[in-house]
Amino acid sequence: RGSNYVAGAVIFPVGAATAATFNPSFAYDAGRIAAKDTRAAGVHWAFAPISDLTVNKLWSRVYENFGEDPLLSSRMTTASIGGYQGDYKNDRTRVAACMKHFIGYGYPFDGKDRSNRHIATQELLEYYVPPFKAAIDAGVATAMESYGVINSVPVVMSHYYLQTLLRKKLGFKGMLVTDWGEINSQTSTYFTARDTEQATWAAINRTSVDMSMVAEDESFGKNMLDLVANGYISESRIDESVARILQLKKDLGLFDQPFADPKLAATVGSAQDVKAARDAVRESITLLKNSNNILPLKLTDRVLFVGPTLNSTRYLAGGWNVHWQGPSDEEDDSVYQGFGDTILKGVREVTGVNPVYFEGTDINGTELNDIDAIIAAAKSADKIVVGL
Repeated sequence: RGSNYVAGAVIFPVGAATAATFNPSFAYDAGRIAAKDTRAAGVHWAFAPISDLTVNKLWSRVYENFGEDPLLSSRMTTASIGGYQGDYKNDRTRVAACMKHFIGYGYPFDGKDRSNRHIATQELLEYYVPPFKAAIDAGVATAMESYGVINSVPVVMSHYYLQTLLRKKLGFKGMLVTDWGEINSQTSTYFTARDTEQATWAAINRTSVDMSMVAEDESFGKNMLDLVANGYISESRIDESVARILQLKKDLGLFDQPFADPKLAATVGSAQDVKAARDAVRESITLLKNSNNILPLKLTDRVLFVGPTLNSTRYLAGGWNVHWQGPSDEEDDSVYQGFGDTILKGVREVTGVNPVYFEGTDINGTELNDIDAIIAAAKSADKIVVGL
């Protein structure tokens, strides 16, 4: 959804909204522009596309994925990789893409992130695998394994998922990275390992993991040295992963030119990029119901606007924009430096007048504001638009 950590870069719709366009060209454009802007910042690798299926609607990360249909997700995944990578071994405006999260991440049984997923193998192969197979067929350079466990087996320690299925059956040849701190989580979240050294031993010996996203901990490197020195992990296993990592760096041109191209910085946030993002947003808008032809709104309608997301760019943009979970309350919309749009801003530009607006509640739904005034305004309104 754009190079959202780069100042001034455009932010595209989330995966679910992109999928709602049913037009893979928008996924391609988002990847292409994100790659260019990422390269402008001197970064050569993007953690996208997200090829999980949205199965449990209670899950907090449903917005990130290309929906619940394996075919649609596969088409969007393929287009996204084309945008990110292109001819990435020669074109230095492209980056390495990363299919994630392998696999079954979108079906935590109770909706809580990292909860156990109860997925039969046949169901896994029929529904969850196709988007990742499409990514591999598209030449995706890297992959990220999934948080959590499937049928009580931690993915990061699973020989079947990360060796037999990923490497042998699907034929993935690229570099495999863990999700954030997932090896060490075996000792503190899942309790499948005695300590971080045992967790490292299991993940490296049982699977084809090449790189640990170590988060804020240095134990992985230290544990690896000790495990190799004491003969618990073979040097040939290390050579296997090092070869894939070095090949990736070579393909990205890091041995020839590891620095950012200053010329790319001038293209960040260009008018063409803004248009591409706005076109994607417009096409993603989905009308689910229109009882009594209440839409479209008319200029003569007396409309009341209520809700915190109507007057906030950061609430509209959601997670993974500017920061992991979006801008803070202290930063507010000022972090967008005047470039962010809001629904109220759009209404003003269309109608030429300031709309009748009340926040009503905070974004968490814990505080109610101006209730009496809202009720009074509602009584005289023809229509009410609510943004939560």
